[in-house]
Amino acid sequence: MFLLKKIHKWLSILVGLQLLIWLSTGLFFNLMDHQKTSGEKFSQRPAIAEVNENNLVEPQSVLLKSKPTVSLTQISLLEHPYYLLTHDRSLYSHFNNNYSLVDAYSGREVIIDEVMASELAQASYKGKAGISSVIKMSPPYDDIPREQNNVWQINYADEVNTSVYIDAGSGRVVKHSNDDKRFADIFFMLHFMDYGVEGSFNNIQIIIFAIFTFFFALTGFIWTIELGINGQYKVNFGIKKRKLLLFDMNQQPMGEFEVTTKSSLLDELIEHDIALSSTCGGGGSCGQCKIRCDKKTKITSTEHVHFTDEQLQQGYRLACQHDATEIEKLTLVDVTQAKKHTLELTNSEFISPYIKELRFKIIGGYNLTFKAGAHIRFYIPPAKGVSIPMRLPDAFKRHWHDTEHLEYEHKACSRSYSLANGNGQIEGGANELIFTIKIQNSPNKSVLPGVGSNYLCNLGLGQTIEAVGPFERFYAKPPSNKTMMLIGAGSGIAPLRSLIEEQLNQTDKGRHTNRDIYFFYGARSETDLLYKDEFFKLSKRHPHFHYYPVLSRPPNGWSGAKGYVQDLLKLHINSIYQIENVEFYLCGPNNMMSATINLLKTNNVNAKNIAFDEFT
Repeated sequence: MFLLKKIHKWLSILVGLQLLIWLSTGLFFNLMDHQKTSGEKFSQRPAIAEVNENNLVEPQSVLLKSKPTVSLTQISLLEHPYYLLTHDRSLYSHFNNNYSLVDAYSGREVIIDEVMASELAQASYKGKAGISSVIKMSPPYDDIPREQNNVWQINYADEVNTSVYIDAGSGRVVKHSNDDKRFADIFFMLHFMDYGVEGSFNNIQIIIFAIFTFFFALTGFIWTIELGINGQYKVNFGIKKRKLLLFDMNQQPMGEFEVTTKSSLLDELIEHDIALSSTCGGGGSCGQCKIRCDKKTKITSTEHVHFTDEQLQQGYRLACQHDATEIEKLTLVDVTQAKKHTLELTNSEFISPYIKELRFKIIGGYNLTFKAGAHIRFYIPPAKGVSIPMRLPDAFKRHWHDTEHLEYEHKACSRSYSLANGNGQIEGGANELIFTIKIQNSPNKSVLPGVGSNYLCNLGLGQTIEAVGPFERFYAKPPSNKTMMLIGAGSGIAPLRSLIEEQLNQTDKGRHTNRDIYFFYGARSETDLLYKDEFFKLSKRHPHFHYYPVLSRPPNGWSGAKGYVQDLLKLHINSIYQIENVEFYLCGPNNMMSATINLLKTNNVNAKNIAFDEFT
């Protein structure tokens, strides 16, 4: 089922992209000037010859002199009668045909040369421009992709660059084309998926697309059935309440709790100050909100990914995938003693074109204790949003020029973000919570921007929001003499900065040894190097802290490392002495994470020495 979902998602991109192309090109066809884009702006019907039948050569005599002929037709070219002899006939005139042309008065065979082709083109052209060039061509042709016969191309020096195409065998005017038609042909090519420029919608591309669309519909249908079987589609008439019996991790009863059927168990438990860890906002992708319940409880496809068959048989499930209508009693597996907080925004500042530093104070005046690397789950209320941030500094506006302005509404949800300060275990905890949040923009109108990041980064000073936590799943190992190596990129700097602050503060207070700390941080440009000055100052103040920034798009004059952060690590990793005595801490985009983890595994780094905070 996991593979089927993958196929469905990738096919949705392909099918959705082509649907957008169909819609946009179809709109163009409705709005365009059909007469203008026909290519016939200077086209006219050539004059027909007045035939003196008494002077015509007997057709039988012409046939006797020619090679085997399928048909003989009298035609008019340049106001003169000709016999057109067809020796090999195809179904359509644009298919490959074999002709001979004979003067109907003299019986002499005529070959259409450059001069005659020019005269034939001129007879069908009513413009005033002169001929710029005459070229004899063989298929294929850009302007007339379906034509399979040799043609003469007569080009005119008019304002639309008209070209007239004359069949080199029959003298037939194949087509007039110009720049207006060529522009429209691009949209026809996109609309009919004629990417091979065959001049036909009956092509291999559209056949393959039809097959892909069939499998897209089939996988979606199978997925829908699977969701229905697993009870993912429910119709609740009103909000119902019921009692839920809870047991702790030691199988000891915790009592009955009243829950509603409107939300998932993940959200309902938090109403009773029972916080299950979740970094994906209840989407099922992180697999952290584990519970145990009746083994007969339906299993979702997401749970097949995160649990073994043995665990599923033991009743392991994800709280975000079920509600109180399915479960009467459950056992908590991994509970963090976290509670709800009301946070007030005290400072909101852009520290790069797409990343803001947000600072919150805790309403109530108490401090929060946490390990560096912990995250907080924010409850995003339903609201209206915009795709371009409000209060955007002038210096960063150019970075958002290509983002289309979009106003939208979103439903309530939850999102998790790592804390960027590491003073939660120092001097009684922290009252100020710091976050570095990347504003996820929208690639197009069909996809909403990041709901959580846009809502939080558009909050005004003094506004409040509900949150729960902290959740500690990514943190430094107990103090030791092992070297710490931190690798990050983008907004993944938040938990790594927290770890660095915690370690250096503990060192200042004499609680840690001065073990080496290496920080490799990747960004696109120098503008995107978050807290650069702060880290350089720390490296001067603490000789055991080493800062290595790397840019993938460095400016002229940049003297630091260039490329991607994982490539910089690759250059240094072979020089690491006793790699088994190094702890690696990673946080950043998926590509960086997977490449770095593969690099560490290739160099035989023990998995116990690798900690990472995933973007989910």
